[in-house]
Amino acid sequence: MIELLLLLYIVVYCPLIIYVYSSLLKKYEDPKYHRSDIPEKFQPFRRRDYKNWNKLEIYFGAIFLLPLRLIFVLGSLFAFAFVFFVTTKDFKLENPWPANRYKFLRQPLQFLARAYLFFSGFYQIKQRVVKYSDYDQAYVQTQINVLSQPSIIVSNHVSWYDTITYVFKYLPSFVSKDTVKDYPVFGWITTNLKSIFVERENANNRKQVMLDILNRVNLINQGHLFPPVLIFPEGTTSNGNYILSFKKGAFEPLQPIKICCLKYSPRRFSVAMDCIGIYATTLLSLVQWKNELEIIEFEGLYDPTYLKLEQYPEEKRWEIYADKVKDIMSKCLGLEKSNSGFREEHDYEVEILGEKKKKQTQNNMKQQNQEDDKQKVE
Repeated sequence: MIELLLLLYIVVYCPLIIYVYSSLLKKYEDPKYHRSDIPEKFQPFRRRDYKNWNKLEIYFGAIFLLPLRLIFVLGSLFAFAFVFFVTTKDFKLENPWPANRYKFLRQPLQFLARAYLFFSGFYQIKQRVVKYSDYDQAYVQTQINVLSQPSIIVSNHVSWYDTITYVFKYLPSFVSKDTVKDYPVFGWITTNLKSIFVERENANNRKQVMLDILNRVNLINQGHLFPPVLIFPEGTTSNGNYILSFKKGAFEPLQPIKICCLKYSPRRFSVAMDCIGIYATTLLSLVQWKNELEIIEFEGLYDPTYLKLEQYPEEKRWEIYADKVKDIMSKCLGLEKSNSGFREEHDYEVEILGEKKKKQTQNNMKQQNQEDDKQKVE
């Protein structure tokens, strides 16, 4: 049996995996991925670390490290799904957690999420607590009458590993693009975490999402045992060197929020999911010997009442709130602020990388762009 497995490893696995990684590296050797002479609005989505990629490490890791990591990563993922299934059986998504089951499931699920990250190369995850006043000297701490957990958590968005990290940290629900529901295993887990899904290319869906977020916030603040809502206000990922434009979802309720930041240390390959997608990010991060991450958590909740938002027009209040939070996060991470977002990412992939998008996607993007332009004029 051992001899057969060894034969399959040498004859089948090694040639196959070398072919996969050779094709992947060849794809990203195309000069279009290296262009720096592009408009500023596209710079947050340009990959910058190609010259640091170590082919020897990639092939060595693919042949010897990847098989072990896949076994343990998939093992922790399916263990997570099994525990989740058993402990949440007969739950209705629209109902709060039963308190007794929530206490039982939280620690095992957070442990398994941490195991997933460990087996993905995140051997150590640094955690640091900072104060809002460190990055906003005018901030005045207030006494906020809230429960032990926040209703909304906001964070910068760099990689798909962000979601696993926050499952480990808070076990929240997410505001996520609707296509995540179709991911194997991950889609089922995300759905059963009571996440709110956005058809981000459908402008008509956004109002309903706002109502869903507001309703969830109200339920949490009333004491119902729902997980906090984790929102990435950028709405998409960048190359990790910028903070993108913020969407209104986290800020329109004008509620106190928890601010967190994720900082991935630069290595040969960056796990930032800019223009290379989840497939390449996963394959290349799993063969890198070590990945590094720091969670920066702000102490307590950020209370927007000190901003005196009532003196501004109602439609501008969320924007002022969002700009202040964006400023705090950019200072904390030492990143440049950008006005680019999902629209510019889409255009970069089409105009610079030459990727073809489905006609329906193009039509939806056109509709969204028209609505966004209309809101800016108003």
